[in-house]
Parts: sequence; C-alpha cells; structure tokens
Amino acid sequence: MKTYYIVLITLICLQGCDDFLDVTPETQFTPATFFQNEEQVDRAVVGAYAKNKAIHNSLQWKFGEFRSDNASFQFNSSDRGGIALEAVDEFIMNADNSEIRKYWEEAYDGIGRCNYVLENIDGVRFSSTSQRDLKIGEVLFMRTWYYFNLVRLYGDVPFVESTFATLEESLGEEFTTLVSAEVIYDSLFIDAQRAIDGLPVQWELENTGRATKGAALMLKAKMHMTLREFNEAIPLLEEVQSMGYELQDDYESIFNPANKNNKESIFEIQYSFELGQASDFLSSFVPFNSGGDILGGVFRANSRAGRNQPTQDLMDLYEDEDERKAVNIGLYITDAGDTIPFMNKYNYPLLDAGAQDVNWPMFRYADALLMLAECLNEVNGLDQNAIGIINLIRLRAGVRPLSDTSSDPDLVVITADDLRLAIERERRLELAFENHRWFDLVRTGKAESVMIAHGTAQKNEKTTVSGEAYTNIRTTLGYPTNQVQQFGYPQKPEWN
Repeated sequence: MKTYYIVLITLICLQGCDDFLDVTPETQFTPATFFQNEEQVDRAVVGAYAKNKAIHNSLQWKFGEFRSDNASFQFNSSDRGGIALEAVDEFIMNADNSEIRKYWEEAYDGIGRCNYVLENIDGVRFSSTSQRDLKIGEVLFMRTWYYFNLVRLYGDVPFVESTFATLEESLGEEFTTLVSAEVIYDSLFIDAQRAIDGLPVQWELENTGRATKGAALMLKAKMHMTLREFNEAIPLLEEVQSMGYELQDDYESIFNPANKNNKESIFEIQYSFELGQASDFLSSFVPFNSGGDILGGVFRANSRAGRNQPTQDLMDLYEDEDERKAVNIGLYITDAGDTIPFMNKYNYPLLDAGAQDVNWPMFRYADALLMLAECLNEVNGLDQNAIGIINLIRLRAGVRPLSDTSSDPDLVVITADDLRLAIERERRLELAFENHRWFDLVRTGKAESVMIAHGTAQKNEKTTVSGEAYTNIRTTLGYPTNQVQQFGYPQKPEWN
C-alpha cells in the first residue's frame, strides 16, 4: 500500500476505444477534470481490471499453485537469484520476502483504482441508472476479488474504501488499522450481491472479458465455501448452472487461444498480443535448460525458468487414460536422456520474446460444477447429483466414472467421506495450474498435513532441499516488513 493512491492519477491516463482491452496512454488528467462523462468512467473501470491482469501474469500462480503440493521448482545451481520465490515454495519465507510485498502492493493498487471510481461516479451524468449500476457492479466485483485474495492470503488486513493523495492522508485510521477477516467478509458479501444485481448475464462481443453476473455469483459462492457456508453457496451455484454455460467437448480446447472465452468460460483474464498486452506464462514454466526446444526457435528458456514444475505426486494421481494429464504436464527429455516434467497447460507458441496470446482462466464452468458437487455432498451427505457432476467431468477426461462397485478402490463411492475425497481429487486433477489448489487445501483444513507430507517427498526426491524447508507451514502470509514499518501494523507472532 506504500504505492500511494496518487498512482490513480496515472490510472486515468487511459485512452478508451472500441475494444475492451485497448488501454493506451493519452494525456494527464486530474480528479476534478477527468470524471465528466460515461466514457471517462469506463476508462477508469478498465484500469481497475488491468491490475488483475498484472497480478495473474506474475503473482497469482506463485501463491495459488506454486505454494501447493501440485508444484515445485527446477533447481538451477548456476543461478541463485530467484531465492525469494523458491522460499515461497519451501515455506522458508521471511516477512521481508519481495513476493509477499509485491502481492500486497499490487492488490491494494487494484483496490485503490476501484475506490477511485466509486468515489467519483456519483458526480457523473449517465444515460440511464442501469448503466451507472453496471459500472458500479464491475468495480465492486473487482474490488471484492482483490480483497478476497488478500484475506485468503494474509488474514486480517486494512479495509480501505477511500483514496488519498498525500502521505499524511494515508496515515489515517482507515489505512493503519487491521480489520478482522470476518468483518471484511460481511462487507464483501454485500458488495458481491450489488455486483450480481448490476452486471449483465452476457456482454456484447466488443466487451467480452468484462465481469458478468455469472462471475459475480461464482465469486460470492467461493467466499461462502471458504467460510464453509455450503448451504448459502448452493443456490448461487445452481443459478450459474442455469445460465447456459457448458463444458467444452475436449479438455485441451478450454485453454487454446483459438477458443478464448468459450462456452465453459465464466471469467478469464484477457491478454492480447495484437493490442500490446501479451501474456508470458510459458517462459516461466519450461525447464531452464530446455533452450529453444519448447519455446521455439530463437526463443530460448532463461535461467529463472522451471517454475510451477509438476510434482511426482500430482503426476502419479492421473490415471493412464486421463486426457488431462498430457494437457497439464509435459515431459522434456534432455540430450543426456534425463526427463524433466514441466507445466504444459499454457504451452502455445510465443509470438515474440516473452509474449503469448494466451488468456488465464479465473473462473470456468467445470470449477462451478465441482463447487456445487462439494456443497451438495456437505449438506446432503452422499448426494447422487454430486456423483453425476463428477462423472460428467471424468467422462469428458476419458476416465471411468465413480460407482459403488469397482475394482479400483479410489473409484468406489459408498459414503459421503468417499465422495468428499473423490471431489477433492477431481478438483486437483481438473483445475491443476489454475491457482486453486493452495486455497482448496486451506479451506478444507488440510494445508499443514498435506504440505508436510509434500515436503518429505521433496526431500527424498531432491538433494537441494534444506532441512528447514516445509517445517513451518503457515497458512497466512506475514505482513510485508515495509508496511509494518510504515503503517505500524503488529506483525503476526509466527512471522517475527
């Protein structure tokens, strides 16, 4: 939050255009002169989305996936400059870790952009009340998402609903007080409902990628599930189920850039090489010693690649016939004959150095169905509709359905506990490398036990893992040291 909201003056230097993604600089504005009409408000709304794009390109995967038992990293003894990120994976972070600081600052920057719109929108004349409510809905969706992630990652945090232009203003109570996660959730549920009420079921083509009612319903359901309020999540997810989303016929097509925003997509982060807003996932995930074999031709892997490397445990979990395995996990064979796994899900051609045209799926229909199956099982016990949902997704992947009789004990579902384990396994297989795994572990209360076991496996598989790694599984992050020093937050005891 040290990146004061003065940055929002820069935010509104955005040129609106017919395409939602196009946000190139135009000129300088001040708050007094910028918010004059609907078009200018819309530019600021686009700026609120833009921060989510930056977070997903370089941060969300580090804390949603890389930190879990799905992934680790390829150790490069000749380049030790990425230790701060490796510490995230091995649970040996200090509060001054740069990754902890960057996520905090980027999320609060996004919140500040949202607050800026909300503080100024009332002074703008709109063509209709519904148009005004729509813009408010978009911004409340984004602000709720930013706060939801902050609470999931850090716990109690400052709950800021204002903007400020000077350091003195930033030292007021709103910015220096930690608010309990419980209180923040109460406000987020209200904001999420306002977003649901104001957002459309579908946008016109040129505005594809903006938040919809389905995305807001799913976000609210995720918050309820995080609090284990399954009854409250069910009607939200059933409404999503009634909105016309469908599973893609084959798993690979979900992520292929030729099928952006397909029928399974509820909300995906929009990247566009053509508009100068390329994504760059693959360059971080290929083996660092793969040269140009995966990235292609003149595009060669750098020494900091090899992140989000699939674990042996995840690879072993896939059945041989599971079509998702080859989509999610690639195997690179070196000249020496060594086989190195890598995260393959977003393996589509680079169009320039470090530039792809690949979107990142934030919410998709398979996730919504799996959430619904989990809620039904938790509320009703062994639920046949939940089993049907799991089998729908398994059949799409080419694997056998769950049943009460099978030669494979992992596929036998007789009790609610059996089904709970099957749903957890299916979420892991289906949503691998989409930034859900860590949050699933935390909300199901399994993070500590699973990650200790994962650490034991890592130490058995690698000679480079220190004895301290995976011995202190803290489920929330410490407050960034620079924020503690600046704003006086009391650091969590386990992070001192």
